[in-house]
Amino acid sequence: MKPKLKKNLIFNKMKCIKAIKNTGPYKQGHLLRVVDKDADLRVSTGDWKFIPKSEFKGADVKEVIQEAVEEKKKKKTKKS
Repeated sequence: MKPKLKKNLIFNKMKCIKAIKNTGPYKQGHLLRVVDKDADLRVSTGDWKFIPKSEFKGADVKEVIQEAVEEKKKKKTKKS
């Protein structure tokens, strides 16, 4: 029997990207895990490239920025 999912849950697919140039606050080699749309936009600029999830998980990163979480918080404040 399949578990019932709530209709209001949205599962966004995510991609891992890596900075290949210094851009704003991100230095070369910085890793991010972001929503598909954001990843596609960043890679199209030529400053980022897609990487496998295994490279993202295997990285020894002290601080990982989950921008998808920040995006959800912004959406909630707009509705209020």
